Amino acid sequence: MKKIFFAGLIIVLGLSACDLMNGEFNPRNVSVSEAKNLRDGVYVRVTGDITRQLFHEWYVFTDNTGSITVEIENEVWARNGINPTTLVLPAAFEIVGEVDKERNQETIIEVERLRKL
Repeated sequence: MKKIFFAGLIIVLGLSACDLMNGEFNPRNVSVSEAKNLRDGVYVRVTGDITRQLFHEWYVFTDNTGSITVEIENEVWARNGINPTTLVLPAAFEIVGEVDKERNQETIIEVERLRKL
């Protein structure tokens, strides 16, 4: 029984270490143009403006180096007490998320945390 417990503990700690290595808890401070050139799965922090909504959970995020599409799920808005339907755009935000590169598609950022500035 102890062996199973310790094996489970090692697996959990190993997965946590993988998250740390991927930068989830230490996102890179980058510009939008830099984020577009990073590899898939890198965690980033960018500061700029959400300028418009494309559709349901997809928005255009812009800084002084360019624009990128960001995906912000309703749960992310709710965690920060923001109602996206009443948000007046453009609005300044700091966002933390994961770079997502799909084959033959544009690079986006999947937002995990945001802070209204």
